[in-house]
Amino acid sequence: MTALRAFPVLLVVAGVALVTSGCESTQDKSAKIAAELGPVKQEKGLEISQRSKDVEVVSSTVLSDEAGTAVVVEVRNGSDRDLVDVPIAIDVRDAQGKSVYRNDLAGLETALTAIPYIEAGDDVLWVNDQVLAAGKPATVKATIGAGGTPFDGEVPEFTASEPQLEGDPFSGVVADGNIVNESGADQDRLLIYAVARKGTEVVAAGRGAIERIKAKPKPLAYNVYFIGDPSGADVTVDLFPTLPGFEEP
Repeated sequence: MTALRAFPVLLVVAGVALVTSGCESTQDKSAKIAAELGPVKQEKGLEISQRSKDVEVVSSTVLSDEAGTAVVVEVRNGSDRDLVDVPIAIDVRDAQGKSVYRNDLAGLETALTAIPYIEAGDDVLWVNDQVLAAGKPATVKATIGAGGTPFDGEVPEFTASEPQLEGDPFSGVVADGNIVNESGADQDRLLIYAVARKGTEVVAAGRGAIERIKAKPKPLAYNVYFIGDPSGADVTVDLFPTLPGFEEP
């Protein structure tokens, strides 16, 4: 997997802030976010009938600020196979234990319900920054489903520059830098997760994508918007290009 440690990468805003009324349902909010995301990738809602025996949850975190709410889940692939599109369900709850968001609604893009790619024996951080909670999030329970497609092909290679963190008066802290396509071929999409940690504590996260990347290794500008505050933290980035034989992540 193309994973760049210690710096973030991204072109698309990593969080959609919606102004909603107090009585608006989670379904109504989901419909709005689906419109922002474009074509529906998953017509049916996520269902996990059997837990994975290979992939386990290492840790999970809920982040909230004025821009919205994000969930970060660290998972580990204990199998001897690289896996693609591993199902992951999240149940976000308030301080009283009431469920305020689940990612099992129809219309969510695949990357919000599945881990795009995880190498055998590796750990990966999965980010969902489109948590539209019908209440104040406090905790999250993550469940990994059985499944995921084995992959033994070649992962397209990308490199990214170290980011510069800047303050944005409207969107919060943003990381700026460049990314280069080293694969030698046109690429459909590059999905990007950025996570900031102080020690073992996750303090901020962002998510986005670069679309339709040309083969010519010309640097492309990126900027990652975080939910939470990455200032003074160690930032890691995982890059998930579209894999040969698979749809966009």
